[in-house]
Amino acid sequence: MKQIAFAAMLALAPIGASAGSLGLYTDFFVFGDSLSDPGNTLSLLSAPILGTIYPQGQFTDGATWASQLGADLGSGANFAFGGAAAVTQGTVSVNLPGGPYNVDLPDFTDQRAAFAPLAPTLGANPLAAVWFGGNDLRDAFRAADPVIATPAAIAAAVTAIATGVQDLIGAGIGTVAVFGLPDLGKIPEALASGAAASAAATAATMAFNATLQSALAGLGGGDVRYVDIFGLFELVRSDAAAYGFTNITTPCLDDLLVGNVADCGDFLFHDTIHPTARAHALIAERFLASVAPVPLPAGGVLLLAGLGGLALVRRRRFD
Repeated sequence: MKQIAFAAMLALAPIGASAGSLGLYTDFFVFGDSLSDPGNTLSLLSAPILGTIYPQGQFTDGATWASQLGADLGSGANFAFGGAAAVTQGTVSVNLPGGPYNVDLPDFTDQRAAFAPLAPTLGANPLAAVWFGGNDLRDAFRAADPVIATPAAIAAAVTAIATGVQDLIGAGIGTVAVFGLPDLGKIPEALASGAAASAAATAATMAFNATLQSALAGLGGGDVRYVDIFGLFELVRSDAAAYGFTNITTPCLDDLLVGNVADCGDFLFHDTIHPTARAHALIAERFLASVAPVPLPAGGVLLLAGLGGLALVRRRRFD
């Protein structure tokens, strides 16, 4: 199944670097989950009913940060699959309308295996983006004993990410940008679970990000950049109106499907897990700042015209 998925993925998601967006980088590869998926998982599921929820086949109301950048980008590929985890797993049950769908999703190890044949064709200055961990932690939150499961999940996920990043460097990727997690305690799913669950998820996110940064600092042979998404979302929450948001706590989708709103432009979240396309534009900006030749401070890169102005247990739920 994974070989079929990879073939579909590579046909779906060619991307590359252009002078207008990623500057001196010659190639751009993306590894990750639903926060970066250009349509790989929903294409694999082939469920037309999902088009009403995710109109561009991505887990948001428009395009993810990676697809927004990739709109004008020819050398590279996006290997991200919604539902993927850092730690290798078997078949998962994707709980979406028309499902559940039992699929064996390519996780970080599998995605690197799909990339491997492309390594000999790399240009002089390739760039990779890696964003995993949200599904690993959310799996742990739903475990029989999350107090035990969560620290173990953090350790395993960070080890898998660090190992994968070092492998990518060894394969010739000179610069690897690794995303931290946004505050999982502040996504609608966690907020709806109550104050205690929200606080626990926030603490777990902070522990994950700190552990990840420590692990990345120990890697060698390449240029590893950390993309601070936790801090970005904190900035948005501190002054939502300045970023164009009027709702930062509840999902747009509920209101959208019943006609209460015409679009999700004012919302931070599309569904109970995933940010809106407007939020993804801010993520794209933060990413560009992080991979600049000399990393710029937050907000140091203007949104490009190409940006348009603008997660899950073993029985995984894409709410």
